[in-house]
Amino acid sequence: MNTPADQLRQAADVVARLGCSSADLEALPDAAVLVGQREIAEARRLVEMYAAWMAATIARRSRPELGHSGLAAQQGFLSPEAM
Repeated sequence: MNTPADQLRQAADVVARLGCSSADLEALPDAAVLVGQREIAEARRLVEMYAAWMAATIARRSRPELGHSGLAAQQGFLSPEAM
């Protein structure tokens, strides 16, 4: 099964194979630059999905009814958004 974690690992591997520096990317042919841009966009999309999941988890663990025992409050923040 191709889970989101698998997809993210694959996307990161593909992006890493583009090169290790701006000089490496500069040396790519035009077609590879265009493909690379799409691959980076896919990796970014997957990371943003994980960021949204994490934000939702933090928000749930910081619900107002939890008061000072909520995650944000325990870390010294007034709200999960401030974290």
